Amino acid sequence: MLVSLKKDMAMNQRPSKSDALYAQMRGDILALSLPPGSALRLPGLSERYNTGVTPIRDCLNRLTTEKLVEMEHNKGFRVAALSLTDLLDLERSRSTIEGDLFLRAMEQGSDVWEAGVIGAYHQLSALQPVSLLGTDAELALWNRRHAAFHMALIAHVDAPWMLHFHRQLTDQLLRYQTFIQTGLRDLSQSHPDSAPQAAEIYAAALAAAPHTTLYDVAMARDLASARRVMERHVNLSIDAFQKLSTLVPANTHVAEILRHPDPEMQL
Repeated sequence: MLVSLKKDMAMNQRPSKSDALYAQMRGDILALSLPPGSALRLPGLSERYNTGVTPIRDCLNRLTTEKLVEMEHNKGFRVAALSLTDLLDLERSRSTIEGDLFLRAMEQGSDVWEAGVIGAYHQLSALQPVSLLGTDAELALWNRRHAAFHMALIAHVDAPWMLHFHRQLTDQLLRYQTFIQTGLRDLSQSHPDSAPQAAEIYAAALAAAPHTTLYDVAMARDLASARRVMERHVNLSIDAFQKLSTLVPANTHVAEILRHPDPEMQL
């Protein structure tokens, strides 16, 4: 009886086929395996994911609600495009929401929260300064530990809706991060003269010192400084995009995001 109950519980915990398909398609969009702006044809997706057209359409409708997929009248589905305006909106929204969650985490945080922050910061600070011109493995490791540190700062907060919105923002920004990092790394081949300066500008936004400041504020439970420090931290990324927008050659792939066609609309 107990064995049967355990089997039933294990089966209930497994994702349904539709959830598994949704997670796979979503992951492919975030990883740019399904590129931004690309058309999503039902027959091709059915073949790619080895499933019927109906579950594919259901997943696309679900992804549309997350703004990862767009539906065009009489044209079908398309992966949501990336844009400079959207990137800035996401970063500013992140500043507001993550800043509030950070403040609440310090108010509500137990010893478990504090230990999580200490551990994540130790893991991040143990790495050498990140460089876009380093190896893929080095950059991937830094990205993982950087994300883990920021998640530790807001862990265990009793704010399910805000955490839900934060996860959506973080996932959307992951597409931009992957796109921009890949594009800037490609400069080392296509525009070697621009690559070192671009890498230096991007690295400044990911430097150790701003993360140490966040860590110090967290450990001191400095509620008065929390939101301001988080806003300043996020603004480092916006400032990096502004500098890169004037540096990245116009004929590169990453310029689709970092360079605006209207000079008056620059960051």
